[in-house]
Amino acid sequence: MVAVAELEADPYPVYARLRRSEPVSRLPELGQWLVTGWDDVHRVLTDVARFTTEQPGSPMLEVCGGTPLLLREGESHRDVREAVQSGLGAERVSAFVDEVARPVACRVAGELFPAGRADLAAGYFEPVAVRAVSTLLGLGPGSGAETLRRWGNLLTGVANDFGRDPAARAAATADLAADTALTAVVRQLRAEPDGSVLSGLLHAHRAPGDPRPDADVVPVLKHLALSVVEPGWLAGWTLAALWSAPAQLAEVRADHALLGGAVAEALRWSGPVGVLGRRTRCATTLGGHEIPAGSMIAAAVASANRDEAVFTEPDRFDVRREVRSHLGFGTGLHHCPAFLLVAALARTALEVLFERLPGVRPAPGWQAAPHGWKLRLPGPLDAVWEARPGPVP
Repeated sequence: MVAVAELEADPYPVYARLRRSEPVSRLPELGQWLVTGWDDVHRVLTDVARFTTEQPGSPMLEVCGGTPLLLREGESHRDVREAVQSGLGAERVSAFVDEVARPVACRVAGELFPAGRADLAAGYFEPVAVRAVSTLLGLGPGSGAETLRRWGNLLTGVANDFGRDPAARAAATADLAADTALTAVVRQLRAEPDGSVLSGLLHAHRAPGDPRPDADVVPVLKHLALSVVEPGWLAGWTLAALWSAPAQLAEVRADHALLGGAVAEALRWSGPVGVLGRRTRCATTLGGHEIPAGSMIAAAVASANRDEAVFTEPDRFDVRREVRSHLGFGTGLHHCPAFLLVAALARTALEVLFERLPGVRPAPGWQAAPHGWKLRLPGPLDAVWEARPGPVP
């Protein structure tokens, strides 16, 4: 039997044990089935006839005030997903990196530079992510960005709590319900469309004058707060991984072209999304277990991404790893629609960090302190660098 506390402390030794002995196992504390092997996790995420994202008891329905994209199925999912994706294509993301993400990262790095020391997770990666993505969404880099940052962290707490703390869920629900600034932007874009992602969510593939109703927009946007912060978490995980492998860090410093591979490998090695939830549509057999209809499944993509049957030396971080396939962004119909954006922004934040903060390195005494299970964060990244007088380099 596996305790949730074990998974929250460090899930990877537990996953390795389960893949060998019981790749599909019961989590009595949560009333869920934990799936850990690559083949079974992939099956759960792609077999839409047997497994659904619909979760009637999910705390996210209450906290977001409706159904977010992650929990939609069928036509509702297709319609909203296509509207979101309309603003997240490769050409748009490429332009976003040059026109928005890099300047934002340079400004945040410039703000930090004189201090010579900071927690890069809270002081650099998260601000870069929320300011840049909020601009792309159409909310601007100011109060809207900070609201989404707060919401993203509240939603993380709810996701990792699995409904065990009603008070925490109620507090998050109340905070996200106080969304007057957000609804004002939605109301303005409903009347005056622009080129933002939020405007596309309202108007893409709709007849003129017939935007999507709030029920298909506001809960989706609130849940997107997680995606707003996620690039910062991924960048933080990449830096933490490089700090644990000094020789590879030196390679990346010497050749920034390796940053793309480093981000992809970090996503496999220890990406922010550790578990994706599903529910059985019908009674099914998985890993030798008979699982009743309506059962909750915790598909551990973090475990699948370290499956020895798929990856050589899976516990080793390797920026030159040739195999780039992973489930860090999910797969199938519910593959993360923002995957290009998340990876590109994480890579850009790291590149600017190495350019603008000379000799950035772990602060004396820093120790890695990752936390969380369904969503796993790298924890504080206390760093120091040479803050020489004069203009920011």
